[in-house]
Amino acid sequence: MLDDALDAFLDSVGERAFDEPLMALVRSQGYTDVHLVHGNREFGRDVIGKRDEEQWGWQSKAGDIGQGEWRDIVGQLDELRLVNLGHGSFDVDLPRRPVLVTTGRLKGNAPDLYRDYNERAEKAGEPRLGLWDKDVLLGMLSGNPDAVLRRSVDGQLLTALGSIDEKTASMASLEVFARRWSAWEPERLATLGVIEVGLLCDRLAAAQRLDLAAHLALCLIASAWAAAGGDPGKTPAASAGAKLFKTYALHLWEEADDRLLREKGLVGYSGPSAWVTYPLRCVRVAEILGLLALLCDDPGASDDGDPRLEEIAKWLALFVDAQPGASHPISDNYAVGVIPATLAIARSNATAAEAHLRATAVWLADRYEPTELGLAGVGAQPAEEISRLLGGSFESGLDRRPSSLLASVILDLCAALRLGALYEDVYNDVEAVRVHPETLRLATGADAFLATGHENRLDPHVDYAESFTAAPLAPHHGDAAATEAIAAGRTWELLAVSAALRDRVFFAAVEAMGQGEASPGDSAGDA
Repeated sequence: MLDDALDAFLDSVGERAFDEPLMALVRSQGYTDVHLVHGNREFGRDVIGKRDEEQWGWQSKAGDIGQGEWRDIVGQLDELRLVNLGHGSFDVDLPRRPVLVTTGRLKGNAPDLYRDYNERAEKAGEPRLGLWDKDVLLGMLSGNPDAVLRRSVDGQLLTALGSIDEKTASMASLEVFARRWSAWEPERLATLGVIEVGLLCDRLAAAQRLDLAAHLALCLIASAWAAAGGDPGKTPAASAGAKLFKTYALHLWEEADDRLLREKGLVGYSGPSAWVTYPLRCVRVAEILGLLALLCDDPGASDDGDPRLEEIAKWLALFVDAQPGASHPISDNYAVGVIPATLAIARSNATAAEAHLRATAVWLADRYEPTELGLAGVGAQPAEEISRLLGGSFESGLDRRPSSLLASVILDLCAALRLGALYEDVYNDVEAVRVHPETLRLATGADAFLATGHENRLDPHVDYAESFTAAPLAPHHGDAAATEAIAAGRTWELLAVSAALRDRVFFAAVEAMGQGEASPGDSAGDA
């Protein structure tokens, strides 16, 4: 799985952004006297270095090289091999080792042109051209993945790695760690940041926490949008984050067999703590696989549509039907997790999606009955989540909490999926148990993607319309936050940001996703 992370890095990195990682990689291979010489006097060399009494020079290119691209760089390659001018550390008396580096591969006729180029150089008694393509780079990075991070390792990164080894890492702790990336330049985030994420995700996967690896990839997407100030043209790291998420989510999907569709398929692993861990596991499985299904269906977020969408969506419909815990978020920390699961199911089975949403609404109303304490809010620690979940029957010392992000999420999903009758039922139930739906009103620009965005403001009692015929149904439905992302075809990434930060809903993105047509004739029984 580390190779997948490194592959995502090489796919996303730009030519000049690769300079520092290339130099770090060269140093890690035992080269000395390494210098970056790219510029007006590079003479075909971006990096130079020495090893084994030989003078090396590297010309770096981003992406695949076909016949046209090869013809464009032949002049540079000639200079790389033959010209003596350039940096003062370039020793013209040493045997010369020129190398073409590409983060992609030689395509089409380019491999034949490369072979012919070297045959002619050999006949002329000139240095042959070496090639470090994507496959070579992957091998080098896999063998020494921390090489490119040696200049950026700090206490925060070491602490994050330590928390994984000590099994104390959580969604909340990883999100807090990921906030550092939002202050980085987009180019740096697309290089060193992606590698940093890749290393942490690989460590999480080795610790059997694929869910947290997937979550950290989502945090990268949120940070990429924040670092870009909401500009879709400056988010190369977000695309890498989507690829990383898909990698780890697919590994979770491979483990989603028929055992999880049996009545005790998840409870059996939990023991006495199942009152809390069972619904938590169900909701997280549904959320991650829901995001995966929507990503497979979103050409703007992935390379093209993925045929696994229908398979995953149908399995999710069976899962939420078999596992009631999937409709029981234990706190508002998991409210946004209802969104991708419901939207994914709706793509293939509108009836099952409505049933799942109705079951979640019943759970919400039950948690806010007069004898209950309500659900803990976003950011609550596990102790409060458990106390509120179970404390209605005990002396917890807590007052009833009337606010609920989950209530807002359910009403928003009813609106997005055009479930008018269910919307009005939920509205009446929420009023009956005196719940105050709350939501975060998001500003435009970077703040919409920042957990600490100062221009965002909490609406503690959303004024939803009583009747579904009203328009808009809620004030925040007209907010303009992140509309640029939707216009750029990056709707899925907004759901990813919600999943990473846990406290916000981009209603325009939910609505856009909710308009995907469900297959006619499906029902919960034959999903």
